[in-house]
Amino acid sequence: MSVAGIGLATVSLFSAKDYGTPAFWRLPRHIGYCGREYHDQGVRTGNPRLFTAQNGAVGAKWTFLSWTFGGDSIYAAVAPQHPPDNTVCTMTLYIPITGSKWEMYVLSGGP
Repeated sequence: MSVAGIGLATVSLFSAKDYGTPAFWRLPRHIGYCGREYHDQGVRTGNPRLFTAQNGAVGAKWTFLSWTFGGDSIYAAVAPQHPPDNTVCTMTLYIPITGSKWEMYVLSGGP
């Protein structure tokens, strides 16, 4: 097996573990963030200001959080300071798809 093949296999394994799919070029099935699991809920139309108003705590800011292994950006309306233990960091995560369409991931369970 070539070095490139080993690299792709490794990325696929980490993607399966972290995002629920070995197909790292696809959107995740779930995302782990801030000690919680967020599950895919499909496409949502809107903009960051709307999402922050609907899903953010008082003072929440629209924030870039990370990238998937496929290079997709992950965003959320996050509280200004890291919350204390046993509370959530955010209720919903978003990955931009195109234009005003976003893939939405919601918190699974509670604190």
